[in-house]
Amino acid sequence: MRKALILVYLSIISCAAYSQSLIRTCQTSRLDSLQWKDLVWMFSQQDSISNLEPYQNLTLILEDAQGIRTEKTFQSDSTFRMNDSVDEYLAQRILIDKPDLTAFWALELEDDIRLFKALKDSLQAKFKFRHYAMRYSSETRSLKQQLSLQKRGRSKIALSMHNFSLAADVAIYRKKRYLKRGMMYDKMGTLAKDLGLYWGGDFVGFPDLGHIQAFKNSAALLRQHPNLAFEFEHFKNNYEQIYVQKANLGREDLVQDTRDLLEAMNEFRMMQPCLCEIAQPIPESAHIWMESYQQNPKPRIHVNVKEQWAYVQRGNNGYFFPLGLWKPQVKM
Repeated sequence: MRKALILVYLSIISCAAYSQSLIRTCQTSRLDSLQWKDLVWMFSQQDSISNLEPYQNLTLILEDAQGIRTEKTFQSDSTFRMNDSVDEYLAQRILIDKPDLTAFWALELEDDIRLFKALKDSLQAKFKFRHYAMRYSSETRSLKQQLSLQKRGRSKIALSMHNFSLAADVAIYRKKRYLKRGMMYDKMGTLAKDLGLYWGGDFVGFPDLGHIQAFKNSAALLRQHPNLAFEFEHFKNNYEQIYVQKANLGREDLVQDTRDLLEAMNEFRMMQPCLCEIAQPIPESAHIWMESYQQNPKPRIHVNVKEQWAYVQRGNNGYFFPLGLWKPQVKM
């Protein structure tokens, strides 16, 4: 009996340690150099999604380890097209209208969106049952709509494949009467899976009978399109809370997809530059330009590698943060 209890205890300890390894925090670390894209990531890290209005411009200022200062400004460009300049690519994501994710990522996701549409059409064509009909009740959603659904408890997640035109909700009718559930949804799900789609009825923890999507889960989407990590990063804390909550109750099985997503996010961001959460006092060297920044308020990030701090400004005022790296959370 005692041996069995010891094994159970060790199992709990192992599970807790594993869940902590999924959680990452920005830990103060010396950075010897940074790229422009790192500054965009840092600005985004401190940019609240509560205000969904886009910016008109974004200024990056970098002082390297030798004290040499360089500056770069991006203007909002509605005609922007993806290119190999990752810093501009990510900066435009901040500048272009935030709620409309599909509009921005359409070129990157073009093939997947086209295939998903074709499979949706095939599913509707194959759904041939006497007295029954199906239609798509909800397809592409804005980020604002998705966050509203989550707030009202009508969605479990902050970012959905609906936001990328890679999911659709199915409504089934019998003689024009809408059915909330029933065996016809199972039949629809079987047809969808035969076509290569993923059916919400198979979701663990929150089955959704009237839902189909192009990828198994968000982790699979992220691994095929790593640039989308920039979108999911805004909701890192939310996903971590969802996972830890269930893991602490011993119900990790209910959040397997969330665990997979956190693992995928960590693959792209672990040991990458970040801004540590605790704001620091104004450095002595910053007094030279602080007043001019406040008189000319605009979105900017100013990083000083020599002194290891970053200044982030979105309005009249800004805050200073220590530089660091994303590392696994260590719980003593």
